[in-house]
Amino acid sequence: MESSAAPGCSGRREDSRKKSRVKRMPEDAAARDRLLAAAIAEFARLGYELGTVRNICQRAGVNLNAVKYYFGDKQGLYVEAVRAAHRATHAATALVDVDKIAELFQGSPEQRLRSFIGGMVAMSMSAQDRADVNHQLMFREISNPTEATRQIVREFIRPHFERLNLILKDLLPAGTPQLDRWLLAFGVVGQCMHYKLAGPIIPMLLPDTQRRRLTPERVAEHIAQTTLAAIAARSGKKAKRKRAASKE
Repeated sequence: MESSAAPGCSGRREDSRKKSRVKRMPEDAAARDRLLAAAIAEFARLGYELGTVRNICQRAGVNLNAVKYYFGDKQGLYVEAVRAAHRATHAATALVDVDKIAELFQGSPEQRLRSFIGGMVAMSMSAQDRADVNHQLMFREISNPTEATRQIVREFIRPHFERLNLILKDLLPAGTPQLDRWLLAFGVVGQCMHYKLAGPIIPMLLPDTQRRRLTPERVAEHIAQTTLAAIAARSGKKAKRKRAASKE
């Protein structure tokens, strides 16, 4: 016996039932975590374009609707995977330690600068397994930034960068152009991050006896000294110009 329903009606009812099932999917933190872990592994290995939602769902042991329910779509899943990878790679570093963050708001500008640099160097030189999928995904994302990077900049990187700029503003002579302050801030960040990016190369350049002396504390002190010397030189030049102008 043929159905009297108009063509397409059964398809619409089926679509409606599918949507209803997605909406009614129970909250399952474990399933969401499995999806994120699977997505990190997939995107770290293949990247966003080649990584597939089907492979991720199979690895996580969930159906395809779970991606739509928890993350909206593949892009939403990717963004959350990158954010999760970023949290994992920074979970045990000084910059996200509550006590270290508190130190950035205390003491003289010089003390706050040293605290900032110390935390960032500790993060950069912390032992990290470069074969770890979280690490791999972050390197892949940074080399070809997407919306995920923009979110990390807003939520994590920009607040730290602004904090560093406020510290430098307190140290630099009044009237220092903002661009000069930014350049100095980039110099601080660049020196700190060098030890993360060049980590595998440094042992190839230094003998073991010297490399073992390259502790986070020694590196942080070196960066602090060079930064403070640059600030002192700028302050000295400004004072010299003032004296010269007063004699005219």
